[in-house]
Amino acid sequence: MVSLIKRKENGKIKYYLKYSSRNTSAQKYLGTAIPKDLKNQMKFFEIESYRKDKYGLLEKIHQNYLLHTQRIDKKILANEFHGFKINHTYSTQKIEGSTMTLGQTRKLLETGLSPQNTSIEDIVEAQQLGAVFDLMLSYTKDISEKLILSWHEILFEKTDTNNAGTFRRQDVQPYLGKTEYVLWDEVQEKIRSLIKWYASEKKKLNPVELSARFHNSFELIHPFIDGNGRIGRLLMIFILHKNNYPMVNITPKEKQTYINKLESSYMKNDEMVFVKWFVSKYLRDNKKFLK
Repeated sequence: MVSLIKRKENGKIKYYLKYSSRNTSAQKYLGTAIPKDLKNQMKFFEIESYRKDKYGLLEKIHQNYLLHTQRIDKKILANEFHGFKINHTYSTQKIEGSTMTLGQTRKLLETGLSPQNTSIEDIVEAQQLGAVFDLMLSYTKDISEKLILSWHEILFEKTDTNNAGTFRRQDVQPYLGKTEYVLWDEVQEKIRSLIKWYASEKKKLNPVELSARFHNSFELIHPFIDGNGRIGRLLMIFILHKNNYPMVNITPKEKQTYINKLESSYMKNDEMVFVKWFVSKYLRDNKKFLK
């Protein structure tokens, strides 16, 4: 949190910005008068201070995770990825309304046996999502329009052939409260702009912040009729995995908070609302790599 501080020093009034968190604090001198662009200065100082506060912890997670992946047996690592795939498939499907349990999802992905009293659509899309996840793990190139469309096509090629692998051709009603999604005829342009932004920022931002910002923007564009959340969360995971950071799973219990943070981010026109929530979650989920 950033606050404006007024002090009297040597008979003069001076103004400072102060950033405070649980772990650190920082100050910035503004001058003897309040600047006209105070709001912008506060915003930029908060982002700068926040990064100094959190990036060290995120880098420690990265280094310890990298050592972990290098030291353990490849079969054990593959099992860890497999376990994550099951949890992710269950969670991301559940967030979108699937009735399948974690146990049913595991059985489906490991044996191919379909649970009873479950819609064919839920079953097939869980299988397809598992297939896309496997492709994501082994994909060595970077995010592109072609990649996004191909993942979407695989996810829906058996349940929604009319829309699989294509950007929406109509406007959609907002799912996130009063948020207004991009008009359908602007979707491709906005996705291309997002990919260009990603290419320019990927060497500047920590991958955790990068993945959060990318996801936040992707969901606001809402490029598809269906599957925006699932593809968006896969892309978020991909950015982490590609940079040798632990993947993160947004659980069904976190669904409402996750949606609220996205919506609040859009309504306030402030990506840091979602970024801060995501980074805090990431640090909690990866405590073992901070020891």
